[in-house]
Amino acid sequence: MTYMAVVYRADVAVVWLNGAFGVGKTTVAAELARVLPGARRVDPERIGFVMRRTFWRGVDYQDVALWRRMTSVNVSRVGRKATAIVPMTVTDIGVFDELTSGAQVFLLTADRATLEHRIAGSLEGREWRSSQVDRCLGAFEGTQFGTPVSTVGRSPAEIAGEIADAVRQGAAC
Repeated sequence: MTYMAVVYRADVAVVWLNGAFGVGKTTVAAELARVLPGARRVDPERIGFVMRRTFWRGVDYQDVALWRRMTSVNVSRVGRKATAIVPMTVTDIGVFDELTSGAQVFLLTADRATLEHRIAGSLEGREWRSSQVDRCLGAFEGTQFGTPVSTVGRSPAEIAGEIADAVRQGAAC
């Protein structure tokens, strides 16, 4: 697979929330959008869902160069007007580097028991998300996928506050 990194320009503000399924990316993104003035959430999965239904049934859209390019363009457009907050799990280092170059990236973390508990209590794709826990925990062992932020035993407001402080200070690139 060939990757083409899109480095977000200095005038583009992007905060990428990475992490395992069930770790709380979407919930923290909503809270972060509330505490960072003018911030907007960007959901790259919407592009992927449309593409999968239209062109690539059964294909992981993160493997499709067109999806990655469209995602980068969409995130850049939003990031030129407001801080773009992107809650998206990316475990392939090539895809990660391509999509997040120049962004402030935070890796939300939780232990297996916490992830399984959260997934079991959710309505969204429980079986598939549960099947991804091992892959995600393995991929996210180091810090190459973002600055780690633990979500265990913490409220979304607490986590968003920590990230917002780091964003204001320009940390986690």
